[in-house]
Amino acid sequence: MNTRWSIVVLSIVLATTTGCSHRHAQEIDARLESAEDNAATARLRADEAILKAEQAQRAADEANERARRMAEKATHK
Repeated sequence: MNTRWSIVVLSIVLATTTGCSHRHAQEIDARLESAEDNAATARLRADEAILKAEQAQRAADEANERARRMAEKATHK
């Protein structure tokens, strides 16, 4: 009888923890997926920021070149 009682209690404990474990795994999967989505969004935004910075650098380089030419012309006059 004592063995039977232990098996019943063990079965109940296993049944309840299995449901919690599955729910916990789903929660972890959802958090992981959310973190991956956030990381992908951050990479996309970083790529866009890099492109804008490169465009700004090109514009600044062109402006500096124009200013250099204008200064050169002014000194020749």
